[in-house]
Amino acid sequence: MRSEVFSRWYAVLIACLAVGCDKEEKRDVFVPNTGQIQILNGCGKPGAAESFRNYLTDQGFDIIEFGNAGSWNYAHTIVVARTANEPVARDLAKVLNTDNLVHLFDPLAMVDATVFIGKDYEELIKRWQKAKQ
Repeated sequence: MRSEVFSRWYAVLIACLAVGCDKEEKRDVFVPNTGQIQILNGCGKPGAAESFRNYLTDQGFDIIEFGNAGSWNYAHTIVVARTANEPVARDLAKVLNTDNLVHLFDPLAMVDATVFIGKDYEELIKRWQKAKQ
């Protein structure tokens, strides 16, 4: 009887060591698909592209260029997939918390994805800050 109890206890111990018995739940760490990303300010707010660059760099993305778009008339932030490396653009849209993902493949593209910052940038920043909490 004693050896049977010990055997069960030992089996539970081994199982806990194998799969873990931590009471704390481990959060899944998001690891973005890597690729070269361009961020363009399409809203006209000074510093918007830099804010997006800092946020996305903190999230693990490789930002190779940021600056102003050709116009500042973008109502909504748009993520544009430029190459066949579409998972980069998909991950950007996910992290930016936007559904605005467009595919404009260009065989001569120097970047995998471009983010055009729209006038909704303040709302997006609020979502990022809320998600951190």
